Amino acid sequence: MKKQVSQTISACSFYLRNINQISRFLPRPTKERVVNAIITSRLDYCNALLYGTSAVNIARLQRIQNTAARLIMRSPRSDSATPLLRELNWLPIVCRVDFKLLVFTYKAMHNDPPVYLCELVCPYQPTRTLRSANNNMLEVKRTRTKAGDCSFAVTAASLWNNLPTVIKTCDNLTSFKRLLKTHFFRIAY
Repeated sequence: MKKQVSQTISACSFYLRNINQISRFLPRPTKERVVNAIITSRLDYCNALLYGTSAVNIARLQRIQNTAARLIMRSPRSDSATPLLRELNWLPIVCRVDFKLLVFTYKAMHNDPPVYLCELVCPYQPTRTLRSANNNMLEVKRTRTKAGDCSFAVTAASLWNNLPTVIKTCDNLTSFKRLLKTHFFRIAY
């Protein structure tokens, strides 16, 4: 993933420099739209594949997001980016990766998913009667390798099982996303 992250950072840095040159002529809402359209979309592209990647790669992508937040808020580099991200209502990169994986999981469980996703997301069915049988949990597949632990079948189930029951029992995708973002926002900030 190092090459993919490096290419993403290179493209984002190029566009951030160009946006910075015209930023003083743009009002804040316009800067937000431009940054969301160009930078955030690149950070979110295929970011579900980043689950389990090194902390160095995540930190590099987080620096780009922090730079984008500082550009929008016209804040110096010495200021902390955490309050800026909170004010912009942006999740950190790690939470964005988990968010996307959980949205894929929700869609695989509730919408009409492709057959291959149905095979990867299996509801937990205990062999005997347990209280956890009604908690809307998924079966976590066992693996023997680090790559296996980062597969969709394992990560989706483990992330899903760690969610509060209120979020897991949402009846539509919009309310699920809203509750999930609020949950991650509380964790991150």
